[in-house]
Amino acid sequence: MLNLKTPKNLAYRLGVSLSVLRDVADRPDDWIETLLLNDPTRPNKQREVLNVKGKLKQIQTRLLRVVLLPVLNVSPYSHGGISGRNIKTNASCHLNANYLFSADISNFYPSIGHRRVYQLFSKRLNCSPDVSRLCTKLTTYDYKLALGLPTSPILADQLFHPIDARIAGACRSMGLSYSRFVDDIAISGSFDLSPESCGVSALLERIVTGNGFELQLEKSRFGRLSEDEMTITQLRVRNGRLDVREQYVLELERQLADAGELSNDRHFDGPFYTESQVRGRVQFVGWINRDRKRQLLQRFREVNWTQAMAVGRSRGLVVQKKTLIRMQKSDLDSTET
Repeated sequence: MLNLKTPKNLAYRLGVSLSVLRDVADRPDDWIETLLLNDPTRPNKQREVLNVKGKLKQIQTRLLRVVLLPVLNVSPYSHGGISGRNIKTNASCHLNANYLFSADISNFYPSIGHRRVYQLFSKRLNCSPDVSRLCTKLTTYDYKLALGLPTSPILADQLFHPIDARIAGACRSMGLSYSRFVDDIAISGSFDLSPESCGVSALLERIVTGNGFELQLEKSRFGRLSEDEMTITQLRVRNGRLDVREQYVLELERQLADAGELSNDRHFDGPFYTESQVRGRVQFVGWINRDRKRQLLQRFREVNWTQAMAVGRSRGLVVQKKTLIRMQKSDLDSTET
């Protein structure tokens, strides 16, 4: 518990004056800009992301690191946005399974409104009403949690913690394993988990919707873990070991071959990726599956990257990468109408 009883005490913990703390909480728009994330691999799916700046970012970061993290117990089933956990620890929960059911929580952060956040601070964390109101203002935007706010992952984890416990308890009684990576739920076991074979999906839906969240049922997947399309946070489980998707490896091998052709000024299919981008992909595959690392590193080192980049520039090739664009006020107004 936080047990913070006065705003002055909160300001002291955050290392700012009370007047500054209240001013920032009352005028968050001065410290937040909305960005549009463009991914060239998914041109039809843009995402809005908040960029927190200046005093609000400093206060949020200190609230997270100094006030919240030292006293909060994170959900043992949550692996996204949690220090020391990642997509590997998430997928590793299901190494011994044969079947998988996965589902997404719809609008995970935005579905958590300011009233839930206030109740978290006031009831579970035992803060006074004044402190709870101030903390709620500092950790929500437009009356809800939002992607881009440093404190959103830990607050969402705390609010979903008891729901995790209920889902995990139900799974345990059926001999199933459960994990969650932010809004991605994975349940696995030794028997078929499709709706026709068991009621785990209906049970999950009842628990999630009964606690104020919704599932994206159209994105739910059922099947054997041995099937290529059955992945857990984009990772495969094969014979009790983790691996990347086969398509990811094939695409990486194509990128390496393309870079080699480009370095010799020969035919190039593209898209064009930099040395650091391809190196990052090679390191990622090696991190997931060490057996693939040596061969991919050897192929990477065989490429004359200086020459490949020079030829790419001479041909006017454009590097494919994710970009963040500042949204204008007119764009924001149009999304709200």
